[in-house]
Amino acid sequence: MAVRKPPSRNERVSVCLGFPAYHGPQHLQRLRAVDPRIEPVPLPVDPGGGWVAVPPADPHEEPPSWAVGVAEERRRALKQAEALITLHTPQDLMTLAPRLRWIQGLGAGVEQFARAGVSRERVVVTNASGVSAGSMAEFVFGRLLQIWKRFREAEAHQRAHEYVQTYGRTFAGSTIGIVGMGSIGSAVAERARAFRLHVLGLKRSHRPGATSELAEQLFGPEQLLEMLAQCDIVVVAAPATNATRHLIDATALAAMRPGAVLVNVARGSLVDEPALIQALESGHLAAAVLDVFEQEPLPKESPLWDLANVYISAHSSVSTDRYLDDVFDLFLDNLARYVAGEPLRNRVDMVALGFA
Repeated sequence: MAVRKPPSRNERVSVCLGFPAYHGPQHLQRLRAVDPRIEPVPLPVDPGGGWVAVPPADPHEEPPSWAVGVAEERRRALKQAEALITLHTPQDLMTLAPRLRWIQGLGAGVEQFARAGVSRERVVVTNASGVSAGSMAEFVFGRLLQIWKRFREAEAHQRAHEYVQTYGRTFAGSTIGIVGMGSIGSAVAERARAFRLHVLGLKRSHRPGATSELAEQLFGPEQLLEMLAQCDIVVVAAPATNATRHLIDATALAAMRPGAVLVNVARGSLVDEPALIQALESGHLAAAVLDVFEQEPLPKESPLWDLANVYISAHSSVSTDRYLDDVFDLFLDNLARYVAGEPLRNRVDMVALGFA
């Protein structure tokens, strides 16, 4: 779909703000400053509705449970929306928002929009890829340092007033494999080189002979097992698509070097959790760093909670101190481009990602 033609002098561009943090007067003022024809329309939620803890990957019924009291206001806002910035999305967005032409996602993932049946012919989708990459790469190495330098054990000895030496492992000379060399994977690779790790990268779009300044060697999807067999650390940073579901399965885990560490900061669907649990319990993997899960929140009965070699966080590898401001800056830049009829930044190729 082509970017819209610039609006006429008197034409209004209705911009629906589907993320409550952007409903404040300072955000509305900045939106209007982009172009006088922009009409910001907040998509309301119930006070204390609890939307923050709801995973965004699956579309919701409209109104959602966190906005039952403002259902009619939401319908009106969606009905007039031409542009929408959001994290969560209704199941029937195409019907609720008949004028919608552009969606700006708040994260790198866009699977919720594909599952909602967003029309590729009618709607341009842009994401926030790159905004979170730096802080997520910092998270990855924070966890790896915690594991390889045995900080958890040292802290346990401190609590017990035990003077016990806990020697760690050296990063330099070891090999890290990055599954998905997008913005997050590239940020991980950049930092890995500073630790003098050997960097291998897997790219969906890899072609034989292609090289990268960030990786010593690149692999295509069909070479996954070949890459994993060389890795002491594997970082999963690929998008969630039909093709990547359970990409890291029992076969892939078995291909990894004994004592390797798996890190998943992508989506839970990429890793076969029962197979991972078996690999951890058998000792084949030394540890797993998991920020995402197949079911979120992670059920209390999941065996992952009680495995000593698992490091769990609640889908929070990104640092939020500047994230929302950075995404809004990206959105404002894209909005200026949109009303000018110019190409948008971070446009997502839904076809290439395998979304129907």
